[in-house]
Amino acid sequence: MNDNRKSLFQERGMGVGYVTLIMLFAVICLTVLASLSYQAARANDKLNEKSIYYTSSYYLADGIANEVLCALDEAAYEAHGTGFFSDSFEAICEEKLAEQNDRVYAVTPVLKRVQEGFLASYACPVTDNTEISVKILFFDTPRDGGRYRIEEWKTVAASGEDSEETLGVWDGSALG
Repeated sequence: MNDNRKSLFQERGMGVGYVTLIMLFAVICLTVLASLSYQAARANDKLNEKSIYYTSSYYLADGIANEVLCALDEAAYEAHGTGFFSDSFEAICEEKLAEQNDRVYAVTPVLKRVQEGFLASYACPVTDNTEISVKILFFDTPRDGGRYRIEEWKTVAASGEDSEETLGVWDGSALG
């Protein structure tokens, strides 16, 4: 009767050892996929944290840039009221910004006299590597569009280096 049992198992095909190997392979595959999914989720979480940090830093810097613009606009309004805009604008700006710097981070605009009035330029740091660069033209006489025109309001690299620099790559010429 033992011979009959052996012949039945042999006729059925696969033995117990093959099933165990397939199960081990399936468990190993699922373990690898689970660890890869966990790593992807962690990387996504870190990216979200960086995005939240950058976004909040950007809007903080943008708010500071707007507050400085507001102080400069108040100075332009007062300077236009005196009737001697080009003589009084710089002095009023210094006064307004001194008041402003008590409440906000110290951002000092550079005023430059141009043909149409004054060009104010300043930068508000966003992160260690980026800043918001602002250039605003304040008119000598108010126009239909207002007292100023925003010439530039953009995020730039904080290092001030030109990102268009060429790399020192060998061009194939003779070395020497």
